[in-house]
Amino acid sequence: MAGCSSGIPADAHFCYGFHAHCAAVEVESASLTLGYKEDAMLIGFALLIVAVFLCCALLFRLSIYALPLLVAFLAGSATYRTDSGILAALAAAGISTIIVLAAAQLTLAFAKSDLTRAAVGFAFAAPAAIAGYHAVHGIAAATMPPSAWQHALSLLGAAIIAAASWTHWSRARP
Repeated sequence: MAGCSSGIPADAHFCYGFHAHCAAVEVESASLTLGYKEDAMLIGFALLIVAVFLCCALLFRLSIYALPLLVAFLAGSATYRTDSGILAALAAAGISTIIVLAAAQLTLAFAKSDLTRAAVGFAFAAPAAIAGYHAVHGIAAATMPPSAWQHALSLLGAAIIAAASWTHWSRARP
């Protein structure tokens, strides 16, 4: 039997005809029980699903407050552009948000008609719908191929978030 230079028979392993070394392939069978690496991967996958769910729930809850966030951003950026500094911009953003929320609560507290409540609800629902559309569209664009279903799902998400904002702000009792 001809063999490699290492003395291993040629019929047992594949040998190159040059000054190369013999190649041997070992195949191990898969175990029926999961090892610690597979368990950690399963736990990590489950925690990833929980984290994505919590991020989506947080995004839903925060999109209800899109109007105060918009007002805070506009006040903060306008103050920052006047070279007042970052602390003044943050203070202006915080104060403007407090004013918007207080005005909404006072309007709802002293509103005698449902039309006034509906106006407050619409004022908060319109920016929430825009924020909801873009949030759901971003998630849909990351998880599905481009199609009309992305826009349909985004519109559905915008309607759900606008309805949640509408019901939160038009029925709020201080």
